[in-house]
Amino acid sequence: MTGQQDKGGLGQKKLPALWFLFRRDLRAARTALLIASVAIFFLSFALARLARLPLDQETETPSEFLIEASIVDEDQSILGDMIALYFEDIRLIKAIHRDTLPQAMERLQAGDILVVVHLPAGFMSQSVTGTPKQPVELWFHPKMQPAAFQVGVPIDQHAVAFDYLYSSIFGFQKLYVDLGGDEDLSWEKATSHTLNVVTAYLDRNRFTTDTDLFKVNILVHTLAGLLIVLSILPAMGVLAATTRIRGTSYEDRMLIACGYGPLMTARLLAGLVWWTLLVVPLLFVLYTGGIAVSVFKMALLLLSLYLFTAFVMLALGRIKAPGISLFQAGWRILIFLLVMGGVLYPVSLFPVWLIQSARYTPAYPVMQTVYQALFAHEAIAGSDILVVLRPLVPAFALALVLGRRRV
Repeated sequence: MTGQQDKGGLGQKKLPALWFLFRRDLRAARTALLIASVAIFFLSFALARLARLPLDQETETPSEFLIEASIVDEDQSILGDMIALYFEDIRLIKAIHRDTLPQAMERLQAGDILVVVHLPAGFMSQSVTGTPKQPVELWFHPKMQPAAFQVGVPIDQHAVAFDYLYSSIFGFQKLYVDLGGDEDLSWEKATSHTLNVVTAYLDRNRFTTDTDLFKVNILVHTLAGLLIVLSILPAMGVLAATTRIRGTSYEDRMLIACGYGPLMTARLLAGLVWWTLLVVPLLFVLYTGGIAVSVFKMALLLLSLYLFTAFVMLALGRIKAPGISLFQAGWRILIFLLVMGGVLYPVSLFPVWLIQSARYTPAYPVMQTVYQALFAHEAIAGSDILVVLRPLVPAFALALVLGRRRV
């Protein structure tokens, strides 16, 4: 009977103790909460203005930014056609003219074009043999020097890159034959070398095109990344609260009085207040601006990411190590989540094996789902939420086992 009375008395003490600890944490952070409230107000105001701008990637380029150019190919080779097709796909290029040199100069003097690209005679054949050749010549409009220079840089880089690829591939075949190799085998080797070079070139320049995961819109990616960052930042407050009273006499008295449950819950609730302050106003602005559709499901995804990080920080804070070392470890965990989640930059820049590994990190599905929802202005499916909630189970077990201290 006495044991049951003790348990009942302990249970009656837990709620007042939880309320006391919760108020104590908020009172200690009231100045920081006030500063954060002002900052979030201005950020929400900026997002409200931003929500009025079109986020679609397919918006039309203003006519004043469109330019025209002429390509003069003395050999009328396939190289001129390839360069013309390449630059026609650039949004800032209005038209590419295939002219003779006199025609191109007339257009340039009349101000109809910005630049003339001249491919000298024998440019393509000389690239095959690797013999000395004349360089690609560029003529710019004299009254538009800054803009012409900016256009001329990628044209020159493209010509140099093509020359390098073309001459290295066929130069390899010619060198193989000159050294006494079989000609049929040389073409087989050259084909293999071609595939390796082209694969490496495309792999290193994947970020310039649509990725194999989803289209990357810089503005939408920034918005989604901002929500992810603000969602996991309150977890560092959980770590700070854990390390601040760890092993102190105050913690011993609280453990004897009410157990460890109120201590852990109060830290999570204080972090939840921070999460609400940092994330909810931005979600409301995105919802009223028509960018976010299913704001409740998006908030649930972001809340699950906060809980996962907070559970990990509860366990990390109990490790017997100096506080500064634990803070460094906590920030490293946060940076790892941000990088592997594709928050700092798209995951498609990673090697293939690292992309496959990133899919199993907690922040990756949240970032991808939030990005897709903002980019396509569509609702979040229930199956996407279940995938995100799965990491909470091991994180909660980790906090329950390693995050508690018994008297």
